[in-house]
Amino acid sequence: MDRNLITEIVEFKVHTGIVSEEFVKTVDSLETNFHSLQCGFIDTELVKGKEDRQWFMIQHWESMDNVREAAKRMFEDPVTESFRQAVDSTSVKMLLLEQVKTWKK
Repeated sequence: MDRNLITEIVEFKVHTGIVSEEFVKTVDSLETNFHSLQCGFIDTELVKGKEDRQWFMIQHWESMDNVREAAKRMFEDPVTESFRQAVDSTSVKMLLLEQVKTWKK
């Protein structure tokens, strides 16, 4: 039976001067010390875009309520500060999608 999980896709650019290795460490800290501790969190994938400084985070959550609560806490929790400082807030685009069906090999 399929579960109706939520896929969150966030596109953004990091500030000029932030190198990939540094940013991956920042995201690793964010995932270890914040997202992985949130109710309903399943996983995160970090993907580098083709444009300069462009990144995507693809996350899976158990429910839309889980996503909303985590997003609210993201802007309040001090542990997320280094990530928030690295990202150009004017470039952030978020897409929330509800799973309908999956197929596997």
